[in-house]
Amino acid sequence: MAQTTAQVSMGCGKLEVSTNNTDWTDISGVSQSLEGTEQTKMSGEVYTLDGNGPLIGGGKFEPLEITVNIVYTETDAEGYELVREIFETAGCDVAFYLRWSPRGGGAGHEQITTGNSRLTSFTYPPMDASAGGPIMAGFSLKAGTVTTTIVAS
Repeated sequence: MAQTTAQVSMGCGKLEVSTNNTDWTDISGVSQSLEGTEQTKMSGEVYTLDGNGPLIGGGKFEPLEITVNIVYTETDAEGYELVREIFETAGCDVAFYLRWSPRGGGAGHEQITTGNSRLTSFTYPPMDASAGGPIMAGFSLKAGTVTTTIVAS
């Protein structure tokens, strides 16, 4: 097989959040990174008295634990304030959806969307008198499923 020329750069993606999986808000302009995108399946093994190897069984998907690092801003329409408001909403089952497109979300690009997820943590802004860079904040969520689709147009 010849070496690929279809590689995708990591710094050109699009990241969006939603509370209803219909109305999406683009938070790419304040997002630095997205981590924890490995999903695993349950498995188990048992050994018998005969044979050298285990009997292995497979199961359901385990949840992804995704972390997003965002730039702290105090602008209501930007990522920090949007996600903070969702995180601080009272109630046990506050819906949250995340979707990202590694190539930027244009027509024909792959888009990965979480199923109904739950925000599990939120990072409020830290302070450091010896630093001069932008303040970073973030959030984590737990998602049971993801789907990959192609952006239409």
